[in-house]
Amino acid sequence: MNFQSTNSKTTPKRGLTAAIIAAVAASVCCVGPLVLIGLGIGGAWVSNLTALEPFRPYFMGITFLFLGYAFYRIYKKQKPEECEPGGYCANPKSDRINKISLWTVTVFILVLFAFPYIAGYSVSSSGDTASSAFDIGEVQKAILDVPGMTCASCPATVKAALTDVPGVLKADVSFEKKKAVVLFDASKTSLQDLVKATTNAGYSATPSDIND
Repeated sequence: MNFQSTNSKTTPKRGLTAAIIAAVAASVCCVGPLVLIGLGIGGAWVSNLTALEPFRPYFMGITFLFLGYAFYRIYKKQKPEECEPGGYCANPKSDRINKISLWTVTVFILVLFAFPYIAGYSVSSSGDTASSAFDIGEVQKAILDVPGMTCASCPATVKAALTDVPGVLKADVSFEKKKAVVLFDASKTSLQDLVKATTNAGYSATPSDIND
């Protein structure tokens, strides 16, 4: 068996696989809770995902190291003695497959890393329309302190968790102020339900103020 030929085929693929794993690990803290809330899955255990946020820069660095290594291996010109005639690396089709895989993985990683910022921008730019239920006398406003929001997608996750609570009419979440302002129908939900919703999304909250 020609180990050089086999190694030239498998090493780039291993680098791409490692880059994908590192990228997922870097994004699970921000993307994971939002995806789970969108699927209707929540619980206090989700806070374990958000606890990984401080390690995100390290995982991102590891991702780009593996991705750079894969670029180097795939685009490096093979020496004649490293690529036997008829072998894997001598096949132009194999080279095209490697390059397509490389760029597909690269785009996937970039989208994954950009997703928290896209989600955060969508929350900051969206304008909720007040419900007609605001005319009911049971409508109250709650202001929650959410200090655990540390990434751009955190407000999107908190907002999704709050708006999923029956009786919530509007929820505005500020990453800069670390606060959530919620208008809700007190006959259908309570302040405790709002706090529970954010906690189950991985972000503990405490009431800052409440007004009728």
